[in-house]
Amino acid sequence: MSFEYSEKVKDHFRNPRNVGTIKDADATGRVGNPVCGDMMEIQLKVEDNVIKDIKFKTFGCASAIATSSMVTEIAKGKTLEEALEITRQDVADELDGLPPIKMHCSNLAADALHAAINDYMEKQEKGIAKLEENEYEVAVIGGGAAGLAAATISSYVGLKTVVFDGGQWGGMLNKFCPDKLIENYPGLTDKMTTRELTQSLLDDAREQEAKLVNEHVNDVEMEIDSDFKTLTTDSGIYKARMLVLASGSSPARSGIPGEEKFAVDDGGIFYLTADPSRLIDKRVLVYGRGYNALSTAGCLGGIAGSITLVTDEASFMVPEREMDRVKCIEGLKMLTSTTLLEIQGAAKVEKAVLEDQTGGERMEIIVDAVVLATGMVPNVGLMEKLGVEVDESGFVKTDKYQRTSLDGVYAIGNVASEIDLLVVAEAQGTIVAHDAYRRLRGG
Repeated sequence: MSFEYSEKVKDHFRNPRNVGTIKDADATGRVGNPVCGDMMEIQLKVEDNVIKDIKFKTFGCASAIATSSMVTEIAKGKTLEEALEITRQDVADELDGLPPIKMHCSNLAADALHAAINDYMEKQEKGIAKLEENEYEVAVIGGGAAGLAAATISSYVGLKTVVFDGGQWGGMLNKFCPDKLIENYPGLTDKMTTRELTQSLLDDAREQEAKLVNEHVNDVEMEIDSDFKTLTTDSGIYKARMLVLASGSSPARSGIPGEEKFAVDDGGIFYLTADPSRLIDKRVLVYGRGYNALSTAGCLGGIAGSITLVTDEASFMVPEREMDRVKCIEGLKMLTSTTLLEIQGAAKVEKAVLEDQTGGERMEIIVDAVVLATGMVPNVGLMEKLGVEVDESGFVKTDKYQRTSLDGVYAIGNVASEIDLLVVAEAQGTIVAHDAYRRLRGG
C-alpha cells in the first residue's frame, strides 16, 4: 500500500489556498472526524446563488489541509447546486490521488463544503436577513484587556464584531503606569510592559478585522420582539445580537475629610496615578491597601521627590518579591497600621493627618499630593439601566459562560469579578466569544 503524496498534495499543504475567515460570512460549515481528530470549517460568501468567496480553517494532517485547500479551489465560482455535487473522489482526483488510508480526509473536506451550503440554504428558508452596515453579531463595550480579547476572538471565529471605548484603549491596563513590566501573567512575566501588551491586543483586534470605535456608548436599549440590542454613541446608532459588557472599574472614593475639596481643580488628590509626570519632585503620600497601593508607589519611584506609603492594615499582603522592589526606592517611607484621618490645605493639599493604630498617636506630615489607592468599584451605570442583576458587592452576576440575567448580554473583567488579574479578564473574553459563536451559529 502506497503512502506517497502527489506533488499537488504537497503543494496545497505547503501553500494552501483560501485560508482564513470571512467577516460577515453568509454561511459556515464545520465537520470533524473523531477517529483521526481532523476538524474543518468552511465559510461562504454567496451572491446570486454563486460562491463568490470561500475560506477554510483546518486542524489536521497534510491531507486534511490539502483537501480543504483544493475543495475551496474547486467550489469557488460555482453555483450552490454545482458545489453540492462535488464529491470526495473529485477532490482526490484533482490532487492526483491520495493514499487509500487518507481518503477519509477528502471526504471530510467535501462534507464541510456541503455543510456550509446547507447552512446557507437553511438560513434562506428561515428568512434570516443579512447584517446591514451598522449591524453586528457582537458588540463589546469597553476596550480594556477583557474587551479586546472578546472582540479579537469573536472576530477570529467569524462573527462580525465592534468594540467601543471612549477613553484610552487598554483601560486601566494602559492608564496605570503603562511602562511598568507585567508581573503576574504566565508567559509574559517581566518580559512586556502594560503599554506593549495593550498595543499587542489592539494589533490582534485589527488583524482579525474587529471594528474599533473610539467613542462612549451613551445608551443601550433592548428592542422588544427583536434579537438586536441598540447602542447609541455621539456619532450614530449601532445594533448587535450579542452584547458584551466590559466597562471595567474605577478608583473608589475614600470619604476621607478633605478629599472632595482637593479632588478637583488640580488640588492635589489623585487616584491610582494615571500620569506620574504630574508628581515630579513632589512630596507624595500614597494611601491604600494591597497590590494597588504598593504598585502605585513603585510607579512613582525616581519621579516623586519623596514617597510616604501608608496602609491601615498590618501589612500590604503582597508577594515578598514585590515588597523588595518597592523597598529599594530612594526616599520611600512605609507606614503600616496607620490611618489617614484628614487631608488639609488652603487651595491645594499641604499636609496629611495620620494616626498610628497601635498606640493612638497622631502625626502631621507635609505633602504636596495624596494618591488614593483604596479600592475599585465596577462601572455598572449602563447595566443598571438595562436591569442586569448585580450582587451585594456591586459586580454583575454571571454564570460559567459569563452570561448575565439578560439573554444575549455578557459581562467580563472587573465589572463582573473582583479577581483583578489580566489573565482572568482575557480568559473571560475568550469564553464569551466561543459561547456567542455557539449560540449564533447553532453549534
